[in-house]
Amino acid sequence: MNYLEITDKATHVLKTGAGYFQGYVVNAAGSSWTIQIFDDITASSPKGTIAGGSAAVAMQAAGSTMAYDVHFSNGLTIVTAGTTAGSITVAWY
Repeated sequence: MNYLEITDKATHVLKTGAGYFQGYVVNAAGSSWTIQIFDDITASSPKGTIAGGSAAVAMQAAGSTMAYDVHFSNGLTIVTAGTTAGSITVAWY
């Protein structure tokens, strides 16, 4: 299993090729912080969306655990945006 703490507003390509996205834990929600999760190595024209799609999803409250346990085929990219970044820990393999 792989994991990464994300604490910025950026695009993170976590894996190329197939794998499983387990989910994420919200350590700190930030301010108007959003997330999008793509089944691809690019967010500009993704081949698939795990969460968010064309409209980013508002970050949940600190302490929330978002379990997905889904297979992705093309890669795993997470995009965070908003006013002030918080902190999430994502897990995949």
